Formats: sequence, structure tokens, C-alpha cells
Amino acid sequence: MRFSLRAWCLVLMVIALIFLPGVMPGARAQIITNGGFESGSTGWSFTGGSAVTAGNILTPAHSGNFYATLANGGGTITQAVNIPTAGTYQLQFFLAPAVSLSLGTLNFSVTIGGVTTNLTYAVTVVGLGGYNLYTVTATLSAGLTNLVFTNLPGTLTAPLRLDDVSLTQIPGPVPGIGMLSYLVVILFGLLLGRKRLRNIFLRLKSVYLGHDR
Repeated sequence: MRFSLRAWCLVLMVIALIFLPGVMPGARAQIITNGGFESGSTGWSFTGGSAVTAGNILTPAHSGNFYATLANGGGTITQAVNIPTAGTYQLQFFLAPAVSLSLGTLNFSVTIGGVTTNLTYAVTVVGLGGYNLYTVTATLSAGLTNLVFTNLPGTLTAPLRLDDVSLTQIPGPVPGIGMLSYLVVILFGLLLGRKRLRNIFLRLKSVYLGHDR
């Protein structure tokens, strides 16, 4: 029994569609334990008066019912993170002052993989400030590493609210994806045939021109 060209194209396209998802990068897994502090202090350690705090009307959590207070005067919040594979990771978190009685800049730092990044929060309104989203990109080796948040001294200091901490790996390009995609398109074109492709193109063209009127 001899297969026609279109039959072989159909077989190859099915094979490509089956194996293509297997080489695509999967969903980015969350590495931080209890990033929203909804399970209390689970996964975290605190120094200098820092602690998990229940949100209220005046000082709410970013999401859920709890956040972590990063105490002024050098308070720290730490988690030992297990990095599954070496690569580039994206750390994100939300931070706001608990209360600030004057305008200025609040200073804090984030350390991960032995690298410290100094960050700031600009207080533009006396009282309570809203949450800002912070993103830090880090190249990490596989294994345990400490994630440390520190409230730094400065001209202006205040307790800080920390919430919704996440750490995910940024997937790199997967070799062969572009070639497989082109293969699927070519096989699909061969399967349909030149005449059908021309009819589809003419229909799309008529729809496009109809929308422009």
C-alpha cells in the first residue's frame, strides 16, 4: 500500500505536534515557601523585631490577611531557598511603609545568591504609602541560598510591609523550537495544497478589506 504525499505530510505533522509540546519550556515553578505569609512564619526567620503581622484597615496586606513587618533599625527577614537548577531567576515582591511621619526616601536591601541589591521607597505622602512592586533578576547556582530582606538605616526610617514574595526561573530558549514550528507550517501547507491555501488567502483578504470600509 503506497502512501500519497499528502498522507505522509499528515503523518509527519501529527508526529511534530505530539513531540513539540514535550520540548517546550514548562510553567515556571514557584520556589518560595509561604511567600504571602498566610501560613505565619513557616519558611521564614526574623531578627530585630521583624514579624508576621495581621493586616487591618490602616495597614492592609497586599493580598490575603497577613504580611511581614520588616522592622526599622536593621530588622531582617530570611528564607533558605533551594534552587533546583542553575540559571537566571526573577525575584518579585510588594513592599510599602507601615507608617511614615515625614517625606523622604526609605532604604532597604535584598540579598540572594550572595549578591546584595540596595533599593528605595520614595515617601511622597505623609502617613501610609501604597505597595510598590519590585523585581530583581539574579543568576543563581543550584543548591541552598539565603534570601534576605534588610531594613537599612537612613535619614528617614520606618517599618516596612513585605508581601507576596515570589522566585521563579526565567526559561531560556529551547533549541529546535523554531525549526519544528517551520516544519509544522510547511507540512500544513503541503497537506492543504496550493489551491486551498489560495482560497484561504483570498477569504482572509476579503474579510480584511471588508473591515477597512
